[in-house]
Amino acid sequence: MTVADTAQRQRALDPRRSFAVAAPAGSGKTELLAQRVLGLLATVDAPEEILCMTFTRKAAGEMRHRIIQALTLADSHFLPESDHQQSTLELASAALARDREKNWQLLQSPNRLRIQTIDGFCLNLAQQLGLESGIGDYAEPLEDAEPHFRRVIAEWLLRELEQQTSLGQAVETLLRHLDNDFDKLEQLLIALLKKREQWLSHMFSSRDARDYLESFLSNVIEETLAATAELLTPFASELALLADFAGSQLPSEKKDLPLRLCKGMIGLPGHSVEELPIWLGICELLLTRDLKWRSRVDKNTGFPTEVDGDKTLAKQRKASHAELIDQLKIISGLKDLLEDIRALPAPRYEENQWLALNALTYLLPTLAAALSLHFQQHRVCDFTEITLAALRALGPEDEPTDLALRLDYQIKHILTDEFQDTSSVQFDILRRLVAGWEQNDGRTLFIVGDAMQSLYSFRNANVGLFLEARTLPIGQLQLEALNLQVNFRSQENLIHWVNDAFPHIFPARDEIGRGAVSYSPATAFHGALPEQSVTLDAFIDAPDNSAEASRVVALVNAAKKRNPQGSIAILVRTRTQLPDILAALREAGHHWQATDIDPLGNRMPVVDLMSLTRALLSPADRIAWLAVLRAPWCGLDMADLLTISTAEPAGDDCETTQERFPLMLNQLARITAIPGLSPDGRQILQRVGEILIEAWQQRQRLPLRCWIEGTWRALGGTVALNSITDQQHCEQYLDLLEKHESAGTLEHWPTFEKAVKSLYAKADVGSDSTLHVMTIHKAKGLEFDTVILPGLNRKPRGEDKQLLLWQERTSSNGENQLLISPLFRADQQNDPLYQFLNRERKLKIKLETARILYVATTRAIGHLHLLCTMSGDNPAAGSLLDSLWPALNADFESRATWIQWHDYPPGENTPVRAHDTALSSLRRLPADWGTPPTTGAIQTPPTAVKESLTQNELGGGKTAPEARHTGTVLHRILQQIVIEGIDQWSAATIQQRMPFWKIQLRQLGLCDTSAPLAILAKAVENCLSDPTARWILDNRHQDSATELAIGYISPNGEPKTAVIDRSFVDRGIRWIIDYKTATPSVGQSDQQFLKQQVAQYQEQLQRYARLFEEPATIPIKKALYFPLLQTIETIP
Repeated sequence: MTVADTAQRQRALDPRRSFAVAAPAGSGKTELLAQRVLGLLATVDAPEEILCMTFTRKAAGEMRHRIIQALTLADSHFLPESDHQQSTLELASAALARDREKNWQLLQSPNRLRIQTIDGFCLNLAQQLGLESGIGDYAEPLEDAEPHFRRVIAEWLLRELEQQTSLGQAVETLLRHLDNDFDKLEQLLIALLKKREQWLSHMFSSRDARDYLESFLSNVIEETLAATAELLTPFASELALLADFAGSQLPSEKKDLPLRLCKGMIGLPGHSVEELPIWLGICELLLTRDLKWRSRVDKNTGFPTEVDGDKTLAKQRKASHAELIDQLKIISGLKDLLEDIRALPAPRYEENQWLALNALTYLLPTLAAALSLHFQQHRVCDFTEITLAALRALGPEDEPTDLALRLDYQIKHILTDEFQDTSSVQFDILRRLVAGWEQNDGRTLFIVGDAMQSLYSFRNANVGLFLEARTLPIGQLQLEALNLQVNFRSQENLIHWVNDAFPHIFPARDEIGRGAVSYSPATAFHGALPEQSVTLDAFIDAPDNSAEASRVVALVNAAKKRNPQGSIAILVRTRTQLPDILAALREAGHHWQATDIDPLGNRMPVVDLMSLTRALLSPADRIAWLAVLRAPWCGLDMADLLTISTAEPAGDDCETTQERFPLMLNQLARITAIPGLSPDGRQILQRVGEILIEAWQQRQRLPLRCWIEGTWRALGGTVALNSITDQQHCEQYLDLLEKHESAGTLEHWPTFEKAVKSLYAKADVGSDSTLHVMTIHKAKGLEFDTVILPGLNRKPRGEDKQLLLWQERTSSNGENQLLISPLFRADQQNDPLYQFLNRERKLKIKLETARILYVATTRAIGHLHLLCTMSGDNPAAGSLLDSLWPALNADFESRATWIQWHDYPPGENTPVRAHDTALSSLRRLPADWGTPPTTGAIQTPPTAVKESLTQNELGGGKTAPEARHTGTVLHRILQQIVIEGIDQWSAATIQQRMPFWKIQLRQLGLCDTSAPLAILAKAVENCLSDPTARWILDNRHQDSATELAIGYISPNGEPKTAVIDRSFVDRGIRWIIDYKTATPSVGQSDQQFLKQQVAQYQEQLQRYARLFEEPATIPIKKALYFPLLQTIETIP
């Protein structure tokens, strides 16, 4: 089959030319990049002369994989299965010939291929010139640098204010402008530091910042006027005639209207800022106040019923106006430009506006420098600092550093993927890399992207840069624009639907400054499927989203029936759309694959752990303490909570107690003196109080994680969990707590709270590999047989009013500009410049929303299902449905048999909702539950009532407590290996974790930990080297569980909990495995020892087996595993 854009693809492989390739969804851009690299390898002297940059490690890995795979296949003389593969293998064969000629040995040394992420490349640059760039080898990139921003701002501002410097005076000016609200100033400066790469260069670019920034305002005005004039030029004479007439005929009471300035107009006005008032008069002639075409005119708009008694002339002018409006209506983009003119700000700042802005532009460069110094002192940085450091390492274009000159000599070809997501500072780096290159000098730049898939403005991506690179030179290089159009992913009916819909959704023309992208149609490579490919289910006036959720389940079921092995993706714009859908899937028995989709911050076990952390760190936090006493490990009812929280101090020792313990803890310390508690409540508080009091007395004596985790375990936190999944979630929380610890505490609780909100459940290794749930952003670059898009009418979360608005834009001639508003004040809400930038911000969001919809719909290979819940006649503003709405006009809808309107049937059973399932799982420990015996209340006890280790654990030479505690810690280690994945563990991991094991052993009361630590290290080393142990600890098994707690009722009626060390299903068999750290005693053979162990634990494992309610078709096998012996022994 002939590919429609073959000529463009072949041209893109010319190793002598530079290209900017537009590669829409499904067009095979990764393969094109791989082919380009293979072609270049056949021409260079060393593979390091080729530099490939991508935005993610995954993309870099995929490109490397394709190149190496092609070379491997070519080396093995693989017979191609298609024309396309033949082309790739021919290029690979030529590359291999060059490899042999130059003795590169690429197949043996694939790392010689320079394929890096842009961040990785920048870090490498910065570290090569560590002193000049400000980044050393030790710099650790932070995902969240806000705590460092806050610290620098607080220290720096206070110092400048105290010393009464000129910078301090600038700070005082800002504070006065913000009503002395320091929090507002801090919020403003943090927002600016996060995006300092957008403004930093501009703050240094001119000593007269006001003239510099105002020149950008003028440029925006002039470009807008020029673009409008270009479209109106064919109508200039008629427009001037009507504008002159209307301006002359306005009644005297309308003398202040801009239209009066059009009097005497004989042609279109110029493009300078001085002509803006006349253009506003033209807008008044053509548009109404509510921005609609002015279809009717009267005397108040300059068109009276007669002129000097001549009704004929007046009638002619009205008719001419109506005719002109009809002609202008059909000009694509003209109305938008007229609206833009109406919104344009003045080209100058007012004095009161500039006063605060001047203070801001004065102090920001110094603040940025203080942040860089802080980063160096603390050996950390953020990704912005790395990119800025890379710029410093390269030096200015006209004064390159030695590093820049060396790179100029080394690098001959640069390829950049996903160029539509490039930021301005990354674009500057690329510009400096090619600063010395000239057209046709043998060096090439090859960029690939799809402007229609630019989604990352929140990461400072500027899609206008890709549009610029396709039209304007980068340095001295003029890139040839190529356009791919064939879609190798989706079947023909889907392509037709996208081609029909998106011309109505995307803007009519590209616009560099605003980042507006027009639609480029695709051509299908695959034929059409016989069945309906696209459906839209709209639920009208449904009270909630549960009907949508039920429909999602029905569509999943239908897709599985249609193609049992086909991939299915449920894509959403935000995670907040998912709770009802996930609950419905769970109720229907579906298990899905998801990454960073299920937030842990609202999971009750994590909430309870967070409350415990907050209570112990902030003893005055009454709400946190009440939450601790309400949590499952305590479970006080509301009456007991009220009693303990309102009890009055009593007794002679009350004052002493209050001195020893703060607030709620002092109530727990005198529990016997509080009247009115229920018997259960008193029994619970007796146990819990002792643990919490001892925990309080241990504060600052242990690492924060050990302190919190030990207290939680002592309270029975692990026993109160419902599943192994809950346990994994708690481990994730504790890992995060350990990461944020500073000197035994948390420096800034709101920062930690924000980090918890960004914590998501890890992917379930036992989930359905064909069913995926993810955000649209995560789905970018992926494809699925069936795509389901629910919640199209869900409105995104609104943004708070920002104190300062700024916009980085690219002018029509490629100049990077910064527009910045005055500081927002409540008494200046209608500031024109602030309103203009706010309008621009909303327009950019609207444009990106359309692109998000495009990315979502083009993930589908065969079927696309759209769902929404509506009330009223119009979609929610800002929703994906709002973007789709223009495509649902009368013409389009008349042939849209794919739309189904569902009137919500009242009285039907409501599908399951997320909060229903959450409430059904509430539980608490029994009032008489007892902590397993340990040497202290916060000694991290075993997770449940578990059979005691016998004295010959670890051999008879060890004391019973030492053996027991060593075995306890080993069980925790093996549990952690399963949770993290055994492939993540190595000998280095053992050395890294041993200090933590030592802490746990000491918590359990062991003073001399040297021998137990040696045993633990040996046991883990044995597990890592033993294939049987690796099989046991592999977390990819079906129904994988570790330290699985199962409740049961003993024969005497008491509630018990059994903890099973390891359980999973492998090849249709349920395995129940207990770890044993025992070894043969002196003189005992291995055979005698194993026989003894089987006899000792046979009954216990049989009891475990009875706890599983397995179908009769699933057999159960039981075994003991001995890490120190590397032996597994099955039990009959």
